[in-house]
Amino acid sequence: MISQDYTKHLADVEEALARVFPSRTDLAWAREVAGQQDLALRTQNLDRINEPGWELLRRGGKRWRPLVMILSHEMFGGSLPALSDLTALVELPHNGSLIVDDIEDKADQRRGGPAIHLVHGIDLAINTGNFLYFEPTYLIERSGLDETLQFRMMKSYLRAMRRLHFGQGLDIVWHNDHEDLPAEEEYLQMCRFKTGALSRLAAELGAVSAGAEEAEGERLGGVWEDIGVGFQILDDVKNLSSGNPGKRRGDDLVEGKKSLPLLLHAARGGQRDLVALLKQISSAADSSVPVEALIDQTIASMEASGALDAAYQKGQALLEGARSRLREWPSGAPRDGMEALIDSFWEGLRR
Repeated sequence: MISQDYTKHLADVEEALARVFPSRTDLAWAREVAGQQDLALRTQNLDRINEPGWELLRRGGKRWRPLVMILSHEMFGGSLPALSDLTALVELPHNGSLIVDDIEDKADQRRGGPAIHLVHGIDLAINTGNFLYFEPTYLIERSGLDETLQFRMMKSYLRAMRRLHFGQGLDIVWHNDHEDLPAEEEYLQMCRFKTGALSRLAAELGAVSAGAEEAEGERLGGVWEDIGVGFQILDDVKNLSSGNPGKRRGDDLVEGKKSLPLLLHAARGGQRDLVALLKQISSAADSSVPVEALIDQTIASMEASGALDAAYQKGQALLEGARSRLREWPSGAPRDGMEALIDSFWEGLRR
């Protein structure tokens, strides 16, 4: 599929983002977002509010969540004219979360450039990041859906935002305490909140906007939640094995993140040495001392214990299981498109 339809869908998503969250604003857009007609505002100031978001959007991104939403909508027979714009409900909050996450993690790079708060300042970056959580919700009111479906969309959206912040909160709590090593089950729940929530949301919103039964939307959402978690685990392994595009290899260790490879290594008897190394990396980074040798030492110990391989296998099993459940839906272009989408991103994460 995915060559021709994928390209067309991606172009539609990019055009929708420019309409929904314009880099050059006007008062008509501001009135619609604010829900207020009498606005005494200068649009150049609104442009400055949106600019940190566009700083990140211009750097690209896979945009796979909007594609999942489109394919889910088609899977349930939908043909809503407003669907392209509605995909901003899963892409804009994802980008907002990246801006805020980088501030919380003290990260210095994102998508091959400096973190957004280093370009635009912490205050504006926080505001714009938070704005991206809320800004696209006006689309639900103008979607053309009846109020029952609008309510279901808003309910799913707000639930995902609550889960997203639970997940990020857990991640922060753990990386602020090097000795706090969560159990694997607790880590996976954090991933379901932080990463799986938006993948689930994409599938659920596509189903709701097509008028699917609530239980069917949640069932497909569960499949995509597992896919999101599987991708996160494989991404964490890649961060340690070869590095992710646009980020330094092992920067998760500098930030103190408790990824699955790290937790599996600790469970295999490496906890004491691992905690000591994390403390050394954190102390060195805070003092602007080079940390590459410590990172290499930590990763080498995880490779030797088999933790990287074990984590990779866990992520792969989640993807394989989810893909098997996806085949419970009838064969056709939407399901084929979802499978091709999984394969296209899985390929870049294989060991």
